[in-house]
Amino acid sequence: MTENAQTLPRIFKWFGESKFAASGFPDTEEELSAVAAQGISHIVAASSKTPDTETIERLGMTVDNFSGVSSDVATLDAAVESLHAAALRDDKALIH
Repeated sequence: MTENAQTLPRIFKWFGESKFAASGFPDTEEELSAVAAQGISHIVAASSKTPDTETIERLGMTVDNFSGVSSDVATLDAAVESLHAAALRDDKALIH
């Protein structure tokens, strides 16, 4: 368990040798700070909630927002491409 585990978003889990993580929506600045502390530099927002872009950018991360991913295949493809681009940059990424 990491020191920030108590503040990570719910159901946070690493995949692919700690390169990609998935979680519930990070609702608070504390959760976003814990995500940044994990070394994550890119967030793919695939929920209907709007991410806190200002806080995300202040913490040194980037975000791509795909709010229609559950109902639109083109949006899902774009979200996957965002993850792929992060992998090509060797960035750790979170999808929620």
